[in-house]
Amino acid sequence: MLDDSGRFGEYSRLDGAGTRTAPCDLLIDDYPVMEFRFAWSSDAVDPMKYAASENSMSRRLTEPRRSTKKSGHETVIGNDGAISTAACRKGDASYFTLTVRLPKASRSDTELRRNIEKFMGVYMKAALERFDCDGGSRHGTSRS
Repeated sequence: MLDDSGRFGEYSRLDGAGTRTAPCDLLIDDYPVMEFRFAWSSDAVDPMKYAASENSMSRRLTEPRRSTKKSGHETVIGNDGAISTAACRKGDASYFTLTVRLPKASRSDTELRRNIEKFMGVYMKAALERFDCDGGSRHGTSRS
């Protein structure tokens, strides 16, 4: 999914101190190759509706489809990224939503979808555990 040549870097505003939304970009030679958005909310999020919106982060995922993998969180996969959401009690928030975009991915090529789906399953599980979302691992995520 990523070209490993070049100088690796990171830009992040994720501080864990009550932030409601935070971007984090992985960079190669100062250009974003993966864009993350971490968001906590009090209301449930429909990732399909979000994937089809023109909001500033998702910029409409290309050809979004709901994941059929049993993971304990709801995920929508596109040709160029994914959005996952799960119950997450943290402060006054009840839900956690993670958006991942690959800005250099071809919007018309479906070849990366399987890798994006695998990555999102593993990364979302780790994020839920990392942010101690009411225990994280109790959300029914599976190892597959």
